[in-house]
Amino acid sequence: TMFAAILSSLLALGFLIGLQEIRPQVSLTEKVTFAFNEQKPTLSADSLRLLSFGYPRMLSSLLWLRFLQHTPIEKVPPGELSWIYFDLDTISTIDPDFLPVFETAAIYLSVITEDKKGGELLLRKGVRLHPDRWRIHSFLAYHLQFELGDSEGAAEHYLAASRLPEAPTLMGILGSRHIAKKSSIEASIAFLEKLQAENPDPQAKLRFQKKIDEWKSKKGKNERSRD
Repeated sequence: TMFAAILSSLLALGFLIGLQEIRPQVSLTEKVTFAFNEQKPTLSADSLRLLSFGYPRMLSSLLWLRFLQHTPIEKVPPGELSWIYFDLDTISTIDPDFLPVFETAAIYLSVITEDKKGGELLLRKGVRLHPDRWRIHSFLAYHLQFELGDSEGAAEHYLAASRLPEAPTLMGILGSRHIAKKSSIEASIAFLEKLQAENPDPQAKLRFQKKIDEWKSKKGKNERSRD
């Protein structure tokens, strides 16, 4: 009922406020000592489910507020996971459809706080839970390419993003580079032509055509150099 929801909200809010003053415990999640926590305690998803009384969005929103209010500017030391990661992972477990975790916070975690391991874990969880969201694929691709130096892994997600509705043409162009490198220029051209045919936006068709023409020009130069 409405009364129960209000009561549970007040109880949960009071509990989370109280957490701000409690010293944290050491976590052995993924066998990594959780040292970079800035005195912020964390709760498991199972514990929060009990507190939510069937209203997970309520608690996920409260934890989201803690992220917005207390996100640190200090960098996370290599090999450690921040308290932010554990909070965000908990949010995405009790409330998997809370998309800001994956489409806003995860890339912040990756780039700003330099919690590279936490950023990767969240983004991989995001594409597993929401394989139809091109933004999450693109953020994971960016993280893999520029934060972890894994161009091969990044290319797979640029390709995955490019095949999804509403994905920008850039995803297809980046994906075509991977196809040209791993397969052939002909395969890259065929891939772009398919994306071009399926995209109803005239401007997108023009951008795809420009890249197709570039690949064809490169293909011609390669053939002439072999003669």
